[in-house]
Amino acid sequence: MQGIYLHIPFCKKVCDYCDFHVLPGRERLFREFTDLICAEIDFFEERHPELLADARTLYLGGGTPSILPTDCITQLFDCLEDKGVKASKLYEVSMEFNPESVTEERVWHAMSCGVNRISLGLQTFDPRILKVIGRTHSVERGLAALDYLTKIDGLQVSADLMFDLPTQTVEGFLNDVDRLSDYTLNHVSFYGLTVSPRTVLGQKVSKGVLKVDEDLYEDMYRGGVEILKGKGFERYEVSNFAKPGFESTHNRNYWDRGEYVGFGPGAHSFLGSRRFFAPEMYPRWRDYVKSGALESDLAVDVLDSEDKLAELIWLSMRQARGLDLQELETLGYRLRKNGYSKWVSGGFIAESNHEVSNVNHTFLQLVDRGWIFMDDIVTDLMNSCF
Repeated sequence: MQGIYLHIPFCKKVCDYCDFHVLPGRERLFREFTDLICAEIDFFEERHPELLADARTLYLGGGTPSILPTDCITQLFDCLEDKGVKASKLYEVSMEFNPESVTEERVWHAMSCGVNRISLGLQTFDPRILKVIGRTHSVERGLAALDYLTKIDGLQVSADLMFDLPTQTVEGFLNDVDRLSDYTLNHVSFYGLTVSPRTVLGQKVSKGVLKVDEDLYEDMYRGGVEILKGKGFERYEVSNFAKPGFESTHNRNYWDRGEYVGFGPGAHSFLGSRRFFAPEMYPRWRDYVKSGALESDLAVDVLDSEDKLAELIWLSMRQARGLDLQELETLGYRLRKNGYSKWVSGGFIAESNHEVSNVNHTFLQLVDRGWIFMDDIVTDLMNSCF
């Protein structure tokens, strides 16, 4: 078992575009939540003794984990250490921060607990767009947080941007990427906006109050990729870029279909051939934990051969190294070349050869505009399997 994920479902304010199960932070819930998630971990350990101790990575996500009081953060790490998960021995311990919660006290406390990687959510440096998408921090606060974090010796820093936002221009987004990548970061992520009708922003788009210009998507994405490439960042996943050796080990485990365990409302886990998760809404999750966190109350998906095939193709193709055709054969499948030859001849995907355990393997990889048409390519690859 590779990784542990802790989902902290609180934010100072829920952003207008957010479609996750998060809720505005209420002080009275913080300690209740911390006690509950520790109890959930305890119940899991009773049923799977010593499994957690095998973890190599830990990720505190949300929500905004840094919104929790420092004593609650300490309690989480102490709970895991009781199960043999000593943060100082893990390869990677990541924690998400929003700019407004980046303070000397919070950052150094997190590091004293074992955090060695911080992911900072900036989204944009345009003050007007920050207001449009409902972010609570200012550009100045974001820059101050970025400047502070990138000057701490030994701390890995990743920062997030978003693109194809309402009223955003191609020039504006590329300026954001250029400005961000001038800092001494070792990891950058940028994500195209997904408009959900359930969100405040989605409702405004559906009513015509705001507009998202999807025609700008490709120019923003490809332009951002080129800027980061020129600054020494390598694209290792469709939305993630790193200086060599600084890829997110925790997230890469997800894309490699490695095992992991999640705790907190709606946190997902993958063990063996089972994907499962606890109730997503906080009140239901609270009842679930208080009732003993029974496995019978989990939502469970047992993967069959077709599920494994779909996951392998989808998760592999979204990574720069691509789909290992020999790994595909271990699942009992091969690809008809005529099913995807148009993508090869058109320069959207390419074949390459690399050694895996001293054996030469053939990979299919997205190239150039193939990253833009990834969904269509994956669909054709699925239909080409036999």
